[in-house]
Amino acid sequence: MKSIYSALERITILALLSVILLACGSATARAENSSTLSKKELITLLANAHTPADQQKLAAYYHYEAQRLTAKSQDFSSQAEILAKQPATIESKQGISCQCTSHYRYFSKLYAQEAKDAEALAIQHDQLAKNIPDARP
Repeated sequence: MKSIYSALERITILALLSVILLACGSATARAENSSTLSKKELITLLANAHTPADQQKLAAYYHYEAQRLTAKSQDFSSQAEILAKQPATIESKQGISCQCTSHYRYFSKLYAQEAKDAEALAIQHDQLAKNIPDARP
């Protein structure tokens, strides 16, 4: 009886996580389509940013990236917390769980650091935008 309840609990948690991930994915896709630069545009803008407007575009891009990476870090952190409470259900050939918490904690820290770096770049481009004299008459 106890195993039935734990199995139902796992299924409920997985279903809830699936719904949350789907909702986050669709929101992210909509945000990415409306406010980000393509890789090609980013590289071109980085090479040719000479106006305050260009620097502001870069700052906005890096602010958005910082927010996106922070959300991703939080997702991995919450997944690590959930898995830490669950018994290892799938074992690899080495006898440890394939869905181990250390995997999720590692990527949570990695994305948090990347978000911090992106925020630093955003601040740097904000400062550059303020320091470039406006060429308009």
